[in-house]
Amino acid sequence: MILNELAAKKYFPGENPVGRTVKVNDADRTVVGVVGDVYQTSLETPPITEVYAPVAQLRTVFGELVIRTTGDPYAVLPSVKAAVLQVLPDVPVRNARTMDEVLSRRVAQRRLNMLLLGLFGLLGLVISAVGIYGVMAYMVAQRTREIGVRMALGATRASVVGMVMRQAGLLVAIGLVAGGVGAWSLSRTAEKFLFRLDASDPRAFAAAVVALLLSALIASAIPARRAASIDPMEALRAE
Repeated sequence: MILNELAAKKYFPGENPVGRTVKVNDADRTVVGVVGDVYQTSLETPPITEVYAPVAQLRTVFGELVIRTTGDPYAVLPSVKAAVLQVLPDVPVRNARTMDEVLSRRVAQRRLNMLLLGLFGLLGLVISAVGIYGVMAYMVAQRTREIGVRMALGATRASVVGMVMRQAGLLVAIGLVAGGVGAWSLSRTAEKFLFRLDASDPRAFAAAVVALLLSALIASAIPARRAASIDPMEALRAE
């Protein structure tokens, strides 16, 4: 029989299992090799200890052929079916698929889930940007008279834009800190949706902060430019 690496480490720790005799299902078998671990049921399920034995020594109800090809894999399918038919005339060859198709089916559900989560995240980002724009536009409208007075007393467009952007930056910073703390506390919950990824990876948090910061700055820039273009005389006459 042949062991996978996990079985060799578990049952023969620190030893070379090749050549050892092991009793499996009341039969003595000699270990003739060790192979790598394989994800059998799912890419998200860790490998388990496995033993491979010759088909001729076991009662087999089904089997799988793995064939390496060059070019179009389906071009060799008639030759494979003919070869199997010569050896096993009563066994049909079914479910012929390429490895890419097998992997695509295994990860299709997870890919759909990640796509939906990504779309929800993008929607949340858009809603956040629109909300920031609305808040800043309302604040500029409320301070129209104050901005007009400042500009009448000599304030420049750059200083008005800087004032609005500093105010927006303070609000965005408070939101990012609160959101970052909440995201960090919920990272373990999100880990079940990830495959071999660290939910608390600082690079992911940094990318999220940068994306939110850029969207917030862009959303704040429009009200800031509008505030800088206010006519001081019209602002002073405003209620």
